[in-house]
Amino acid sequence: MKLEISKLGRPYHKVPKIFQDNFDLLDAKLNAYFLKKFRVNIVLERIDYETDVQLKQCQILASEIGNLAFYIDRILLLNVLHDYYGLAKDNKGNVSIKETPISRTEERLRNKLAIELVALIVSDQLFGEDVTLKPDPAALVTHWAYRIDFSLAGYDEGLFSLLLDAAHVDRLLATLRRQNENSTRLKEDESSTRATFMTLPVQLTSRLASLPMTVADLYRLKTGDILPIAMPDNFPLYVGKQPLFNAVISEDRGKLFFSEFSDRSSETKHE
Repeated sequence: MKLEISKLGRPYHKVPKIFQDNFDLLDAKLNAYFLKKFRVNIVLERIDYETDVQLKQCQILASEIGNLAFYIDRILLLNVLHDYYGLAKDNKGNVSIKETPISRTEERLRNKLAIELVALIVSDQLFGEDVTLKPDPAALVTHWAYRIDFSLAGYDEGLFSLLLDAAHVDRLLATLRRQNENSTRLKEDESSTRATFMTLPVQLTSRLASLPMTVADLYRLKTGDILPIAMPDNFPLYVGKQPLFNAVISEDRGKLFFSEFSDRSSETKHE
C-alpha cells in the first residue's frame, strides 16, 4: 500500500466505521425514499469503500465544505427510470446498453437522484451539521479521496456511489473525533458528578419509641415516674423523612449501637 505524505496523521481507515455505524439509519432512509418515489421496496445490502479514485462520469455537487459527487451505474439508472414511469423493463444486454446514447430523460433523472440521494446520505449525523448542496457542472474534479458504493437488494444489477473530496473526508473525521471527545467528556462529567454525590453528608436517624398521652397525663408527670414502653424487635432508620433500613439496637460498654441492618423494601415484600 502506497503511503502518501498528505494522509499522514489522518485516520482515513475510520471512514468505513462512520458509515457502518449509520448503516441501519441509511437503510431505513433509502427504503422510505425508493418506496415513496418509485414504489419499490429496496434494502441496503452492503456498503463498499475505495480510496484514491479517478472518475470522470459523475454528477459533481458543491457544498460549503468542498466538492462531492454522485455516480450511478447505467443499468440501475434504467431500472429506476422504468419504475419511475411505471414501464415494463426491457431485457437488454450490457453491450446494447453501453452502445445506446443516454437520453435527456435519463440525464434529468440522474440529476434528480444526485441531489436527493446525496442529501439523504449526507446528513447532520455524518458531518455534525446540515450541508447545503447544489450542482457544480463547471467543477473539473476527477480525483476523489473516497468512494462509497451502495448496493441495493431489490434491484438485480448496478449500484450507486458517493464520492468525497479530501475536505469532506477531513470533516467526517473531525465530526467523529468531536463525537468521541464529547462522549469522553460526558463520561468524565458523570464520574465527577457521581463522586461529588457520594460525598454529600446525610444524617441517619431513628425513633426508638413513642407513647400516646393526653395533656392531663403529661401535666400529672412527676420526677421518678416510670412510663411503660414496649420496644420493637427492630427500628426503622430514616434519612430525612424517608425510611431506608431496619436495624437492631445493641449495647456495648454502656453505649447503644445500631446493628444487623436490613432493607425495608425486601422485608415489606416478604411480609
